[in-house]
Amino acid sequence: MVRKSGTETPKSRSGPRAPAGKKPLTVILDQDVIKAAKIAAIEDGLRVSGIVEEMLRQWLAGRKSRR
Repeated sequence: MVRKSGTETPKSRSGPRAPAGKKPLTVILDQDVIKAAKIAAIEDGLRVSGIVEEMLRQWLAGRKSRR
């Protein structure tokens, strides 16, 4: 990438940057599960990433309490 001036920043190749304190995570899921999750999230006005994060937090808390 050629810079025209000293003020331009290179564009990210991986898409939008994650908010502060967040990092991207790639998982492999069945395509039907992904589609259903996206549709349900839209219907509920949520983001799939938020749903997955909450589910993981609940799973981790339950796992911790069982130990």
